[in-house]
Amino acid sequence: MSQRRFTAELERVNGRLSALVRAYRETRLGKYGLLAPTLVSVAAVMVFPTAILVSYSFNPYDSGTVGVGVTLAHYLRAFTTPLYQETLFRTLWIAAAVTAIDFVLGFPLAYAAVRKGGWVGKLIVIATLAPLTIDLVVRSFGWFILLNGSGVINSTLVTLGIVSAENTPKLLFNEVGIVIGLAHVMLPFMVFPIINVLHTIPHELEEAARNLGANRATTFTRVLVPLALPGISAGVLITFVVSLASYVTPALLGGGVRVIPVVITETFTSTSNWPFASALSMILIAVALVVIVGYQRVLSRLNGVGGV
Repeated sequence: MSQRRFTAELERVNGRLSALVRAYRETRLGKYGLLAPTLVSVAAVMVFPTAILVSYSFNPYDSGTVGVGVTLAHYLRAFTTPLYQETLFRTLWIAAAVTAIDFVLGFPLAYAAVRKGGWVGKLIVIATLAPLTIDLVVRSFGWFILLNGSGVINSTLVTLGIVSAENTPKLLFNEVGIVIGLAHVMLPFMVFPIINVLHTIPHELEEAARNLGANRATTFTRVLVPLALPGISAGVLITFVVSLASYVTPALLGGGVRVIPVVITETFTSTSNWPFASALSMILIAVALVVIVGYQRVLSRLNGVGGV
């Protein structure tokens, strides 16, 4: 009997809430009320922590103690010290290289998955998605095994006679290793946005372009790419921004090669210099925002497509 009462009460409350939503969904109060839980969640997990970092980045730091006051010393240190300038440029070019490699690899994969369909398309999707089911640290250690001096790749090159055992290429603990590892990690984030948009492009448009005399290259650059630009834009932005902020793969495969996320973590944990680490975090966020806004404006001016 108590269960029936509970069920009836639950149905009654649900009915009242449904009626309330229907009554106010078109009003300003109703719309903001529906958005309130999401806005509160975003503020709690993103806005407030970022505000704390901004506050810390302007606090003075002396002899292991965070002082009270406002200073620009941490930003000046980041922009004027050659070590941090080099690290910032290295972080940017690694993210750009990973994005370019993933586009070159990802677009053909996405195109084949959509146009071939059937078991070929399913196999491409599964093969692209499968690495996401494995922990990032495990995947990075997998590349550690493949790329080290006596790993599978160098052993294969020596066996084939391409290089000698004394002159194997150094693929680990440098920028090459970071780029390879990140390109593998980020490939799904490039492929799937492109797959989604290619599904909306009729194959007949490509056939019409070919019938009108366009070759494959012209069809690709003048028909396919402009129509697929929203998906390409999403994939490029996601890949670049996430690569820019990646920590695990550069830390495991980079060795002594430092990128900004690794420097931030080491500054927080090793020296406890929270203000300087916060300043580096704000610089990284600012760079990402500049890239996103600039990229979107370029796309908008060129093709009238806003991207994401």
